[in-house]
Amino acid sequence: MASTPTPYPPSWDREGLEALGFEGFVSFGEVRIPRHLVMPNERGIYAVIRPGSQARAFTAETRAKGGAYDLDDLASRWVDASPIVYIGKADPVGGIHKRVKQFGRRGNSHTGGRSIWQLADADELLVAWLPTGEETGRAVEKRWIERFVETFGKRPFANIDD
Repeated sequence: MASTPTPYPPSWDREGLEALGFEGFVSFGEVRIPRHLVMPNERGIYAVIRPGSQARAFTAETRAKGGAYDLDDLASRWVDASPIVYIGKADPVGGIHKRVKQFGRRGNSHTGGRSIWQLADADELLVAWLPTGEETGRAVEKRWIERFVETFGKRPFANIDD
């Protein structure tokens, strides 16, 4: 029996994610506190969003694995119309818990999404997650990014091919 694919959010913002059952919406500071937060150890996806409406600002420095991007490159990838700046995947070994913790350590052992750490307000970003049942996190991430591109004409800011 085939499982039902994880649906797309009705809108590409916090409200749309909440409507699908995303949980968390916590800062990376909260994620980094040991045993502070219970996250599932199952496969799924997670999204990183900017909670405010202030103008975006980039920094030239980063502590992320892989180094800093050029500021013009960052600006060219920005998507004004959605607060979602990254969509990530988590598959079985350690699941959502492991992937989000890795990401929260500023890219240590996690090169995907490293542009996040060049946002001046990176510590204020929120991460939320959704288990995907039988569907792999990778499959959902790929479909969601494709739909995001159909909607906005480009990938989420930090979802680039590294």
